[in-house]
Amino acid sequence: SGRSKKANQGKEAVANAIEVLTLYYKNAAQAFVQAKTQRKASPVDEDTTGAGFEGSYQGKQAASEGILGILEVIKSDFERTLRVTNEEESAAQAKFVDFERASKSDISGKSTTQERDEEALETATRTKHTKMDDLKTKMDMVDSALKQLEELTPLCIDSGMSYDDRVAKREEEVAALKKAVCMLDEAGVEPDCSKP
Repeated sequence: SGRSKKANQGKEAVANAIEVLTLYYKNAAQAFVQAKTQRKASPVDEDTTGAGFEGSYQGKQAASEGILGILEVIKSDFERTLRVTNEEESAAQAKFVDFERASKSDISGKSTTQERDEEALETATRTKHTKMDDLKTKMDMVDSALKQLEELTPLCIDSGMSYDDRVAKREEEVAALKKAVCMLDEAGVEPDCSKP
């Protein structure tokens, strides 16, 4: 990540600075000691009491400890930032993997449920159409039966005659039918039609 990259670059820069300064202060201390031991006494050295200080100049060694200490603290801060960032990224990656697995499982389960629901809907739709066709056929049959009932109702219900009148009329119709059969029975096969 960008944060890790910057922290790593900062750590490397501080480590390089520490290395350079450590090398500088070591070399400064050694160089001045060597310079003193390699110098030959000059006539000027004999005439003066010196440069105003005793011993060789070794750089500000005490100050270097403070600077190097501060740089070590900064370096440890970068290292801590890297460690914390890596831990956070690892935790975030683990959470992402868990979330991704759970999401894929959930999506798969819901897809299966959706497929089953769509199949059930298709079956229900086909059943509905079949039932509606059956209902229409049966309603047509009911309509036909009601129509026939309407046509027959006047014949069966109040014709304006009493029961005795209807019985007498029916007997007359039966006698007229028998007479018609006898008229058509030229061969004489009907038993009720005996010729006088």
